[in-house]
Amino acid sequence: MIGYCPQHNQLFEALTVRENLEFFSRVKGISSNIRKQLITRTIEVMNLGDHANKEAGNLSGGNKRKLQVAIAIIGSPSIVLLDEPSAGMDPEARRFMWSVVAGIS
Repeated sequence: MIGYCPQHNQLFEALTVRENLEFFSRVKGISSNIRKQLITRTIEVMNLGDHANKEAGNLSGGNKRKLQVAIAIIGSPSIVLLDEPSAGMDPEARRFMWSVVAGIS
């Protein structure tokens, strides 16, 4: 019911982007029959397609923030708490992040 993006990244750095989303979607109780499709869609929305199979620890700071926001929004929770989701991002990435935030609000 609640998605949370902390100020500092709390990712499993040895897991890939897709595996992080898989783990957190299971924690959130997302049904297995829609999980794969939902993860793929979230990766697309956050523009992480080129990084889906990269370990989170090898992502740039901006892509780590995108993954952290993706974890917060997966499953379309009723409430999403974002603590500085665009911290450390370049201006272009920051604009992208705020367009995502505007889209989910």
